[in-house]
Amino acid sequence: MRGIVKAAYALGISAALLTPAGAHATGYAIREQSGSMLGQAFAGANAYSTDPSIIFFNPAGMSALDGTRASAAVSYIHPKNEFDNDGSTSPIPLGTDDGGDAGQDAIVPAFYGMTSLGAFRVGIGVNAPFGLSTEYNNGWIGRYAALDSRLLTINVNPVVSYQVLDWLAIGAGVQIENADARLTNAAFFGALGDGDLELQADDDVAFGFTAGALITPWRETKIGIGFRSSVHHDLDGKAQVHVPVVGTTNMDASAKLDTPESLGLSIYQRVTDRLSLVGTVEWTNWSRFDELRVKFDTPGVPDSVTEENWQDTYFFAVGANYQLTDNLLLRAGVAYDQTPVKDNFRTARLPDEDRYWLALGATYAFNQNISVDLGYTHIFIRDSSIDETFHPAPTNPAVTGTLHGDYENSVDILAVQANFKF
Repeated sequence: MRGIVKAAYALGISAALLTPAGAHATGYAIREQSGSMLGQAFAGANAYSTDPSIIFFNPAGMSALDGTRASAAVSYIHPKNEFDNDGSTSPIPLGTDDGGDAGQDAIVPAFYGMTSLGAFRVGIGVNAPFGLSTEYNNGWIGRYAALDSRLLTINVNPVVSYQVLDWLAIGAGVQIENADARLTNAAFFGALGDGDLELQADDDVAFGFTAGALITPWRETKIGIGFRSSVHHDLDGKAQVHVPVVGTTNMDASAKLDTPESLGLSIYQRVTDRLSLVGTVEWTNWSRFDELRVKFDTPGVPDSVTEENWQDTYFFAVGANYQLTDNLLLRAGVAYDQTPVKDNFRTARLPDEDRYWLALGATYAFNQNISVDLGYTHIFIRDSSIDETFHPAPTNPAVTGTLHGDYENSVDILAVQANFKF
């Protein structure tokens, strides 16, 4: 049994641990932090201060808002990840099940609040900046590469901003983040048949920071710069090997997860009393994810290292807002979102490719103190190919298979946000 456990750890669970899947921006980031900004594909998100949700993108943006305000947003995310087999191979029969739709619907909430204190603004954001969820059929062709994948983060972000000059505001904040992960894949145990490998890990609390500036060179122009730092998670948990008939064995394992830092630059330009244009360029340091290193607390089991070699990405978005009536504002936007995943490192847990956003939205103001935002986005994702090597039998490291095929992916997102001024 000890040999089974060691091999399973080194070849199965370590390959699964924290290989992200199915997030709704590229990589494992969740961009859906604002119902108002979703309606314009997040164009202008660092500069366009209409409600407290700007806290996530640029804490200095609070300086453009007065009084005490709060916003609560909920985004419903409907992804599609469908695999089409094209010659996958393995000495162990894989069957014909393509896995179904691995994309899992998700509801992502976010809350923001702020208040004015002279030239200062103090606020807080609570959201989930990173996450994923995919689930394949138990007997699918790629079950030895991936079955279930889940990553959840909860981020609390207290912030403060200060109006330094008439044309310049600055802001900063602290990120307090928790991460939780669960990943599984099948494993073949000879005459006993298929079992599975499961890892559950979490991190109590990790810290980072945010910072930003809001520049108003002219009355009709705003330029926003927002930065979110990396958060360094030390994930500790249990790895389980479920062997048919024999039972379950538990062992301790740990890994590090460093979320990427990001830097965004946005512009807001009022063209007429009714029309404004917005744009954003954002860089994300996904090259932090160059390898996956898993440590085992069992004597004789060495670290397992898997190359990932992700690359930095850029997000580009442009949009427009039109004040149709005194109470109704219409929004629209388009965006291009690069994937950090290189073709030869694509996995079943993250069959990611470049994304193209098309967004529509509206804000309706019931009065000066209450408004509601609606946003809808369809994300077109380029079809992605996969040629992933997997190890189906943890007791025999020499046995390998290849998952070969193509993915058809897309995402639909609907968000609603309520805004209050007290």
